[in-house]
Amino acid sequence: MPRQLRPLVEGLAREGGREEAARQLAEAVGARHLLIYVLDAELGVMLPAPGMPKTITAGRSWRELMARCAAAADGEQAPSVVEVFNCQWHARCIVVRACAFVLLGEEQCTFPSELVDQLPVLGELLHAQAALRIGMAEVAAARDAATRAHQLAAALDATRAAAAELNVQLRVEHQRKDEFLAMLAHELRNPLAPVMTSIEVLRRLKPDNQSARDRHLSIMARQMQQLAHLVDDLLDVSRVSRGLIELRRAAVRLPDVVNDAVEATAPLLASRGHTLTCTVPAQGFYVDGDRVRLVQVFSNLLNNAAKYTEPGGRVEVQLHEAGDRAQVAIRDNGVGIPPEMLTSIFDLFTQVPGSIDRAPGGLGIGLTLARTLVELHGGSIEARSGGVGKGSEFIVTLPLVAEPVVVSPERGTHLTSELPEHVLVVDDNVDAAETLAEVFRMGGARVTVAHDGGQALQIAASGDLPQLVLLDIGLPGMDGFEVAREWRRRFGLSSRIVALTGYGGPEDRHRTSRGGFDAHLVKPVTMESIEATLRSIATKALSAGK
Repeated sequence: MPRQLRPLVEGLAREGGREEAARQLAEAVGARHLLIYVLDAELGVMLPAPGMPKTITAGRSWRELMARCAAAADGEQAPSVVEVFNCQWHARCIVVRACAFVLLGEEQCTFPSELVDQLPVLGELLHAQAALRIGMAEVAAARDAATRAHQLAAALDATRAAAAELNVQLRVEHQRKDEFLAMLAHELRNPLAPVMTSIEVLRRLKPDNQSARDRHLSIMARQMQQLAHLVDDLLDVSRVSRGLIELRRAAVRLPDVVNDAVEATAPLLASRGHTLTCTVPAQGFYVDGDRVRLVQVFSNLLNNAAKYTEPGGRVEVQLHEAGDRAQVAIRDNGVGIPPEMLTSIFDLFTQVPGSIDRAPGGLGIGLTLARTLVELHGGSIEARSGGVGKGSEFIVTLPLVAEPVVVSPERGTHLTSELPEHVLVVDDNVDAAETLAEVFRMGGARVTVAHDGGQALQIAASGDLPQLVLLDIGLPGMDGFEVAREWRRRFGLSSRIVALTGYGGPEDRHRTSRGGFDAHLVKPVTMESIEATLRSIATKALSAGK
């Protein structure tokens, strides 16, 4: 082999310098290009050898050349020569060991014999390199597939774990729901039982036994208040879940709020023989909040302290300042809270397991409401306990505000709470309508009762317009809104129309306000709430000059 060709032939053996060695070798023998191809046995086509340009000429003559080389390479061991002539170029191809070595030029050119002798060895080397590259690609593909399989398996395991955890949560929630429904039935029956018993006693009482009559009426009133409280809590839970709780904010003295809550829960605390200690400053501690809702928060916490503490226990209430915030701590020496429940105790329908008497009088929603209401006020609530049997402490933190400037009220017109002369009660529930009418009659009012909207409009059309209309919303046929619209169209503003409904949310009140009603009362109603509503209507009328 000529000395100048030896390094070029050796260069063909190295993948890294193969393209440059092929260019120089072609130039040395008077050709334009030296191209090298390897037969892909699976595809049956000639592909550029490792280290050569990854381009394939697409012309018909070139495709024919490659097809002939592939046919010659398939199964051939000895070198074979394939030549193709074209008006533009001449190709001379030697096929050996399933490899094609192509000299390409404008004129006929030949391979040096020294190079031809080395082509079988080069062919074996090229196949080995191609096989190695394929093997490495297969290894990389296998590694990638293994990685993907591992990732998929991990993702599948994570999905299964998440699904299992979700199933556990769903079972817990389902169990909570079942327990809640059982508790709800129990709590509804609790007040209903003495009411039914008292009704039976009243039926059998002699007319002159007034003390027993008063006692059982008092029992019925207390139990009905308990029922109303349960329903209110359930409605509050519904509003919380839909984000419909709205606060009527004002500057409120926190000591007054705490004292109101203590007063509201005093009967329960006394009935269980608890000792109550209050450390509440007499002055200051103003917060921007809804007084009714804040009283509800501390009443719920005090009720829990009373119910979850053995009779004869201790309950402490302490109010103090913590920087620009107020803290109210309510402690007891009751059943305590397991450490794992200190956070979940605020979740809906959650109660401490194994509590005394199943915590009579509760649905497991009070703490949820308390947390929501406190957070709506920009505060926080925290539960602390040393564990089961070591008592509990609930700490409510609320932001303080500056003490408001008090302005002396001007003297105004005295508002009377006397009942209207003529009242129309419209309710399709006959018992509800008649009992409410009877209460008004006992107050000296003349009362007319209607059980649907058409009947109510007929009474008004007769010329005997009432001063006050208590109108149920859920009437058959024409509902309360339709009756109110028709009433205003035909009779104007001559009567005050008050809505009676079981729905008391902000949207419900807004709808009745837009529907021609003067006020909105939520069932069950009392004479006190009706009188307060009449005073409110009178105040609005005075301010509007009506």
